[in-house]
Amino acid sequence: MWLKVIGSIFALLLTSVASGKQRATGSTWSAAGSHIRSTIVFSQSAGTWERRSAEDLGKYLTKMTRGQVALAAAPLNLPKKALPNGPILWVGEIALNKAPELRAQLKRVVQRDPLLRSDAIILKRKGRNVYIAGSNDESHYYAVAELLRRWGCRWYFPGEFGESCPKVSHLTIGKLDVAYAPPFEVRRYWLAWNGNATGRDEFMRRNFFNDESVPAGHALGRYTKDLVPPGKTDRNVPISGDVTAEHVARQVLPAYAAGQSVSLSMEDGIYASDSAEDKALAALQYDKYMLGPSYTDAFLGLYNNVAARLQAAAPESRAKLGFLIYSNMTLPPVRVTHVAEQLVGYLAPIDIDPNHPMRDPRPGPRREYLGMLEQWAKLLPNRMLIYDYDQSMMVWRDIPNPSHQVFRHDVKTYRDAGVLGIDTESRGALATTFLNLYLRGQLMWNPDADVDALLAEFYPRFYGPVAGPIMAKYWGAIYQAWQDTEVTEHEYFIAPAIYTPELVERLRGYLAEAEAALLPAAGGGVVGAAGWMPGRARHDMVGGGDKVGRHD
Repeated sequence: MWLKVIGSIFALLLTSVASGKQRATGSTWSAAGSHIRSTIVFSQSAGTWERRSAEDLGKYLTKMTRGQVALAAAPLNLPKKALPNGPILWVGEIALNKAPELRAQLKRVVQRDPLLRSDAIILKRKGRNVYIAGSNDESHYYAVAELLRRWGCRWYFPGEFGESCPKVSHLTIGKLDVAYAPPFEVRRYWLAWNGNATGRDEFMRRNFFNDESVPAGHALGRYTKDLVPPGKTDRNVPISGDVTAEHVARQVLPAYAAGQSVSLSMEDGIYASDSAEDKALAALQYDKYMLGPSYTDAFLGLYNNVAARLQAAAPESRAKLGFLIYSNMTLPPVRVTHVAEQLVGYLAPIDIDPNHPMRDPRPGPRREYLGMLEQWAKLLPNRMLIYDYDQSMMVWRDIPNPSHQVFRHDVKTYRDAGVLGIDTESRGALATTFLNLYLRGQLMWNPDADVDALLAEFYPRFYGPVAGPIMAKYWGAIYQAWQDTEVTEHEYFIAPAIYTPELVERLRGYLAEAEAALLPAAGGGVVGAAGWMPGRARHDMVGGGDKVGRHD
């Protein structure tokens, strides 16, 4: 028998059941009751995330409706006569095989000639059939995540703690015909400082992140260690000369020839070379953010020379050479006008005002950064990524450090500039990052997502209907303080200029009000998700002396 039932473990009931019989009501299919049998079908040869998409579709619809449905693995060439009765949800490649016209529709939105990957999804209902698919293994999961999002599921944080799906008696699908591709090939985050990554993989896919990247970690020192001048460090090596290029290329060639992408990124810190050639190039411009000469022209000379040698030695390789646009090579070059095709740059503006959008009408560093971004985007068309920091107070402190108020604007600028993608350095500390990653995932997928609406629905979902409105005021006050600040620095000791004594007192009042409102319902104790209140502990700001509320 073609139908391999994996289990009756979940429910998607797309048929209206007023009298216990399946029926369509106008153009909308709805569901209620466990006596209607629906089937989720996926390919027997499904990839990892394709299979997970079918399984999780059922898992969450069970939580929402408490119904029953069969999960079936079927051959791609499933004969029509073998179809089960009732609503069918086709997930992944089998959906595209069952309705071949969907491939053409998907092809119209998918990015042509991607550098790394091309994600896209399609959702379509035709009668009792619902087709849910994507352009690759992970995109099948994104398609299911989008359908669940439309039905009200949210994943605010990794793990069950951050999960919110409505409990409903039935679910409906009316007209459904969606084909969409995000503007960014890379939509990623990683946790620095050894953060707990439990649940990260699922959280990422449910919020439309991927794990795509080009190697770009600090790496140059391993290739130049033999060139370090006596008494100096790996940040004092000659950079732009042929000797260094040949020395680096020779070591990188085996991996590059094998098709493995390699990082050539500078080490962490400020470079200063004694080479006469490097000094001449560094004299071309002064970097006021790094308080020293810019080494961009010297580094791009090195990278172009290495790329040329590798191309000559291994012309068939499609490997990429990643590098950081960072530290004292952040400014665009003065002389270099061409960057080799193999080179992919990550713009990491670590020292340039993280607290204001690039198009903020107030003059300042971010307006200057916009000019840098646009120049780099022209030098690296479809080959520049943003190395993003979701906490602007870069020295980790357990105080709320929201950044969506900046990112919601900048992500549109990145899209319009043709940026290849965004890779966020985050921390596994909800006390600091809170909703930063959830909102980034939504905005990387769709830069026009309505952040205000996403926040408005969060508070009652997470804190409950009683405390939700009060906590909306609490977080609203924090977000407004960050939005209005004149602070352009990123070190933690500046935080008291944002969390002023007056603001902290307001926040303390909101917390007391929210907890008091919850006590009657909790019988004297605040428990459950609604009891996860910021401010149960206090943190003395170093050098400021102010008590700043935080969430535990």
